[in-house]
Amino acid sequence: MTIRDYQPDRDSQAAHRIWEETGWIERNDAEQARLMDRFLADSRCLVAELAGQPECLVSCGSGEMKYLEQDLSASLVLAVTTSLVARKRGLASRLTARAIANEALAGHALAALGMFEQGYYTRLGFGNGPYVHSVNFNPALLQVDRVPGVPVRLGKQDFAAVCQALANRWRGHGGVRINQASLFEAEMGWTEDATGFGYHDQQGQLSHFIWGSNKGEHGPFKITFMAYQNSDQLLELLALIRSMGNQVLTVNMMEPARLQFQDLLREPFKAMSKTRGSEMAEHISAEAYWQLRILDLPACISACQLPGPETLSFNLTLNDPISDYLDEDCPWQGVGGEYCLHLGQESALECSPRPGLPTLQASVSGFSRLWLGAVPATAISLTGELKASPALLEQLENRLRLPAPHAGMNF
Repeated sequence: MTIRDYQPDRDSQAAHRIWEETGWIERNDAEQARLMDRFLADSRCLVAELAGQPECLVSCGSGEMKYLEQDLSASLVLAVTTSLVARKRGLASRLTARAIANEALAGHALAALGMFEQGYYTRLGFGNGPYVHSVNFNPALLQVDRVPGVPVRLGKQDFAAVCQALANRWRGHGGVRINQASLFEAEMGWTEDATGFGYHDQQGQLSHFIWGSNKGEHGPFKITFMAYQNSDQLLELLALIRSMGNQVLTVNMMEPARLQFQDLLREPFKAMSKTRGSEMAEHISAEAYWQLRILDLPACISACQLPGPETLSFNLTLNDPISDYLDEDCPWQGVGGEYCLHLGQESALECSPRPGLPTLQASVSGFSRLWLGAVPATAISLTGELKASPALLEQLENRLRLPAPHAGMNF
């Protein structure tokens, strides 16, 4: 196996073949292949060759994740694809590990990805993010007491404005921002039955919008991107969705951050019971479909500025399995090691443990989940990703009282 940078002039046909075999694009579809090229254009890609041909492709993009009040540089692993002739040979694991090492060396504080199944990327130090709620509802049952303004229609050509609006949207703890407009050109170009509506501010910039796929006369309308800068704009978008309820029977969307969507629905349990088993079934579901891992431990700890005067100090023994998939001469071998942590108003990391302090043993996947606040320390310890005394676990839960993280968009 040979790992090298992706070269579009040399590798694009092989890349198209990989994505065709994995079902990511249709065979012999020139427009989908063009959009794939746009998807890869501004990302950082590696390929793994087998028998002289590229058979595995990994693509990473740049973004930020909001952690409390700071934005941390985030590498987003956008695509990991292996051809059908190269499965079960370790290409994807080793190629992704090399890509992650490159991203860490480039200065990214953390990495995140959408997973195809739980467990695979744990071998590279990735741990589950929080549950993401998906809501299927009848828009006519939305309880939003206002009349929306007349929106403008959005088309696939508006990808740059959509990218900018998503970058400018309100984001809370865990909120993700993606910086490359070419990714949205591709994602919006791949949208079937594309439908989008939005509003402009006084400067003529797209300020809040919805975008997705509205199939058939009665839907479902699947909203894939949504952006707003404040509560008033969110309510206007919800009122706009409600106005479609005399024709569209079902809308599917990600539950907005800090909102319990059930509060906005009229008789939600009755609606769920009446539509159960239908193509237009109403329901609220939850799944943890994305993962993250820390790449720059000092930067991530420094961002953990907690309210209150107390400082919790403990030793940390951190295991990072990604080193098993990296060549020995790779200058970055993960973040494993022994440290002393101080969590408080000004959190800090020391590169050696202190005698007499309690010790937390953790995998980087478990510690990344703890640091983000995806799940409490005790819950992570039940899976074996954290090991500590009951007293230290309780102290961690009491000190790390973080807002519920919410990425706010798919990636």
